[in-house]
Amino acid sequence: MEFKYSVSKQDYIDFNLNYFNNNAVVQRSIWMMRVATAVIVIIGGSVLMYWLHALTLVSGLVYLALAAVCFFGTPWYMRRKVVKNTERILKNANNKQLCGPKALTLRDEDFELKGENEDSVYRYDAVQRTASDDRHYFIFVDEFSAIIVPFEAFSSMDDQRAFYERITKNISDPALKC
Repeated sequence: MEFKYSVSKQDYIDFNLNYFNNNAVVQRSIWMMRVATAVIVIIGGSVLMYWLHALTLVSGLVYLALAAVCFFGTPWYMRRKVVKNTERILKNANNKQLCGPKALTLRDEDFELKGENEDSVYRYDAVQRTASDDRHYFIFVDEFSAIIVPFEAFSSMDDQRAFYERITKNISDPALKC
């Protein structure tokens, strides 16, 4: 079974945003950053205003508002940084193979991904987990990298279903399947 498709810049950005939105460690770090920045703004601002003998209700409310902006704006800012960093990575000539035409061939014991400057063979038991969004499958072959397969690679829902079953056949934990 062979699937030919192209991975676009947007597909690669979607993969990174999916990882950003669904990775527990990333989300915990963002939560900690949100809380820490809000606390630092409130305490730091209050201490500064106290030392300057300018601590008033208005200055306290200003720092509370600034802390709220930091708390609620951090996820938006981090998501924007993910997109910008991904675009920067894709502009690098050394990463030319990340996007472009791909051919994914499923065989009995393994599958092969071919593209520009890439020809990789993976055993099905190398698939650690899968993820998906509304337009892609992400086949994780290690903790941080995945093979991006857009749904448009499949000519029918039967092909998509057969692909999913073959790729996930060695994943025993249903929580690791998309």
